[in-house]
Amino acid sequence: MIYGILIIVLIIVPIGIAYYYDYKKDPKEFTFSIKTMGKGILKGLVYVGILIGLNAIYQLVIPINKNHGIEFNSEREKLGIPKIGDNWENREYQSEQFKTQWWKTESTDGHFKKIIEYGILNAESETDYYKNDNRKGTFAWSKYDFGNNTSEYFIEKPNDEIVSVTESGKLKMGNPTIIQKIDKSEFEKFIAE
Repeated sequence: MIYGILIIVLIIVPIGIAYYYDYKKDPKEFTFSIKTMGKGILKGLVYVGILIGLNAIYQLVIPINKNHGIEFNSEREKLGIPKIGDNWENREYQSEQFKTQWWKTESTDGHFKKIIEYGILNAESETDYYKNDNRKGTFAWSKYDFGNNTSEYFIEKPNDEIVSVTESGKLKMGNPTIIQKIDKSEFEKFIAE
């Protein structure tokens, strides 16, 4: 604390002395420069205020259409995307400006999470996550792309061979899980189990 005060004194005292001698040298020029500097600071504060306002408007308005909650279920049904049930909650603390997360309130087998990602104008993709208590550590998800109306399917499962040997004989540490792209029939088999 004392070092902070000392540093402030070492900075402010020389600046004060310089202003004092500048004022003594030519008082009219000094007051003119102070007024000019004040106008510049005021103009800078106005610009900063405008930028903060524009940023606040951007965060409130963009994305323009973020209306893909439960009321979008009829459209999901037409597109073949899993719906959000009544027992789902929007976890705003986990969501972001361009991403909304929906979670099933009671964590059970099957469909448990949905993430909707937005662009500036509309939703870009919707990802649905599934788990199976019979297959511990294994998750599957489908990702629907609103741009080209297609779905992709993935599965994440534990890596049984975390340590493997390379061709040169060195040990190689692998990821604890393996993510694979799968076809729709394999995905449907996983969620039906």
